[in-house]
Amino acid sequence: MMYMSVNITKSVLIATVSSRRYTRLVESGEVSDPSGDIAERLFRLNGFRDIKRVLIRDDESMIREVVDMARKEGYPLIVFIGGTGVAKDDITVETLHSMFTKDIPGFNILYTLYSEKEIGVRAMSSRASAGFIGDILVYAIPGSPKAVELCIKKLIIPEYEHLMVIRRGLKH
Repeated sequence: MMYMSVNITKSVLIATVSSRRYTRLVESGEVSDPSGDIAERLFRLNGFRDIKRVLIRDDESMIREVVDMARKEGYPLIVFIGGTGVAKDDITVETLHSMFTKDIPGFNILYTLYSEKEIGVRAMSSRASAGFIGDILVYAIPGSPKAVELCIKKLIIPEYEHLMVIRRGLKH
């Protein structure tokens, strides 16, 4: 659905959360980020032109810095890729939940339903999350390329403008 009378900014900050990739980047200056590449491609295909990417480790202060960066630079949408599982260092969800001013629990429900069709009961181990921090829409999605594609294509892109219109208190 297109909201012609409302200017919804199509810009996104994509933050890949991976201690392993971050360490490789620091040590060698180079790293591959296939999931981040998929996310960027999908957002570009859907009209997003202002796309910023960062790579951080699984670290609460770095996650908070990304949110601060989005706030300062005017990004209305942040997608965190990774850190949503049940491993001890997966802290993206806890960190963001402590910052959410409004959460969107249906995102995880829908992600789990879609994901279960592809990977079976293993889908229950993902803690994909979404919510607002102030007026910034924030997603925490699993790091696998298939999960990134599923989340962006089926959940984030189709509902982004609608959620932003509602958040701004505009008629929808």
